[in-house]
Amino acid sequence: MFEMIQNELKEKLNDNPLVNNLFSSFQKISQEYVAQKPVELLQNTGLFIESALRVAEHFVLGVHTPLGSKFDIDTVIEKLEKASGFEGLRIHVARLSRSVYDFRSRKKAVHLKAVDPQAVDANLVFNVCTWILIEVLKESGIKNPEDAIQLLFTRKIPLVQLVGGLLRTTNPGLNGAQRITLLLYSAPAGLTEDQLLQATKQKIKDKHHLKKNLKNMNKVDLVHELTDGQWVLFGRGFIEAEKLIAKFS
Repeated sequence: MFEMIQNELKEKLNDNPLVNNLFSSFQKISQEYVAQKPVELLQNTGLFIESALRVAEHFVLGVHTPLGSKFDIDTVIEKLEKASGFEGLRIHVARLSRSVYDFRSRKKAVHLKAVDPQAVDANLVFNVCTWILIEVLKESGIKNPEDAIQLLFTRKIPLVQLVGGLLRTTNPGLNGAQRITLLLYSAPAGLTEDQLLQATKQKIKDKHHLKKNLKNMNKVDLVHELTDGQWVLFGRGFIEAEKLIAKFS
């Protein structure tokens, strides 16, 4: 799926190294996010931002700064904001890029703090970079951007993959409740019981078994059932999901 997206973007940009840089730098940021290495994540932000802004230049201005040429981020952003069309790229991507670009130069503090500022920074930067890449894909006119967006939302969770439109967990050692937790973490809008059963049937054999899991998880404030029948994570559910990601990734 990701290869198809890259190839389509390469056809539009006619610059294979740029597209490779865009996706490889995002992949590196994703890996460092999952590995809980905030300093390394922040240090890899610059290449991604410069690649994303070059793509924005191409669609908005019709030409982009070649790789290897001097790249002045403020000059590029000024040109984008003065152009017309592609508002998502010109305004939102440009301004968000500026806001996270300089995080890459922050140094790890040597003294202990109750909350590690680098970890807070990394969480912000990762989510902004994810939003930027999604916006680039939407504005580029690639086919089926919704699939690409869903794929990006699940990439930070290596234990979950989108296969044929269905979310699946990838570790056979996960129990039913753990699978439900990770699936709901990957789907912020929620999943129906039918979707959860389809995604977990290797471990949860029938709907009765699924309902029992959901009932037990609901009792301890991990999940919540919405009025439309969708199930979402709730309360401690988010913490438990992130513990699982750290443990099994």
